[in-house]
Amino acid sequence: MPGNPFDGPYSSGKTEYERYLRVPELLELQKPPDKRTHPDELLFQTVHQVEELWMKVIVHDLGEAVVHLDAGAFALAQAAIERACRLEALAEHQLRLFETMLPSSYLVIRAGLGQGSGLDSPGFNRINEVAPRVYEAYARALERQGIELLTVYQEPTERAELLAVAEAMVSFDAQMQRFKREHITVVCRIIGIGTASLRGNPIEMLERSARLTYFPMLWAVRDRMFIDFRAGPLTY
Repeated sequence: MPGNPFDGPYSSGKTEYERYLRVPELLELQKPPDKRTHPDELLFQTVHQVEELWMKVIVHDLGEAVVHLDAGAFALAQAAIERACRLEALAEHQLRLFETMLPSSYLVIRAGLGQGSGLDSPGFNRINEVAPRVYEAYARALERQGIELLTVYQEPTERAELLAVAEAMVSFDAQMQRFKREHITVVCRIIGIGTASLRGNPIEMLERSARLTYFPMLWAVRDRMFIDFRAGPLTY
């Protein structure tokens, strides 16, 4: 079968646009056609590379949120977390590109991955490391304000700016759960449920990861608010 006629290089690197974005280097970060084990390897590698870039921006925005929280700039902290949440949603949506890959295609690609695993993603692991520190900064803000988290939720109009930040963190946490669930679905679709990897069953490992949350206090406060709830009479 002849090679793909459009797989050759095309960026000259001469324009300011290309130089600023370092396009020639960027387009050389994927395997060249003669090194690919399968045509779909370009998609496989590119999606993962783009995911790492978005995760880099997420980490940056979480750091911005910490800086703004410590400075008492709650609106800016909220905006940073909300953008990180949008980036998570984008990363989740991109995973669906793998639904276009047949199991037979990945079987070929997988043979050349060595012991590589998505669990080793530096971006994902960095998010897991820094996200809890956003809540630590939020807790410091609560302490400076002399207010408890439960009060923020029980009196939403009194500390609206603090509530907005907390809800942005909940959205971020929830979106990461969606990302992880989508990842599980994609993996199941390609390799099945019982397929083992060199590190064990990947679905079981992903399921364990999916049960973890970044901000357990923000979920627990909901339990506390409803713990004494009693149903009243039906109103019309």
